[in-house]
Amino acid sequence: MFTIASRAIGAVEPFCYLPGGEGLVPGAAAALTGGKLTAATATTRPTHILIGPARPDGLYPAMPVLPTTVFETKANATVADTLVGSAVTLNEAGDGVTATTASGVFRILATDGQDGGGTVRGCFI
Repeated sequence: MFTIASRAIGAVEPFCYLPGGEGLVPGAAAALTGGKLTAATATTRPTHILIGPARPDGLYPAMPVLPTTVFETKANATVADTLVGSAVTLNEAGDGVTATTASGVFRILATDGQDGGGTVRGCFI
C-alpha cells in the first residue's frame, strides 16, 4: 500500500473520482488510460494512487501522483542501502515495490534494508 510520507508543498493535493476497472484496491498504483484507471504494471509510471474503494457508480477516489510527493510502501524483497537513488519496479499487485532496477519507476530515497523486504520511501519518476 502506498501512503504519503511527506510533501514538498504544504498544500494537500486534490483528489478526484475516476472510472476504473474491477478489482482496483485502495493504496495501489493506477494509470489513467483512455479515461479509465487500470492497475499499474511493474514498469508503468502510475498517474494516480487509489485512496478508497469504488463507489456504487463505479468511480474510484484517487489522488494524482506528483513529483513533490514522497510515498512510503513495502518491498517484497530486500532493498539494500546500495539501491538508494535507484529506481525499482512495482510489485505484481501494484501496491508495493520490488528490488528490480531494470525499467524502474519508483526512485528509492530511503530503505530500512530489512531482509526479505521492508519499508521504503521514494517518489515516482
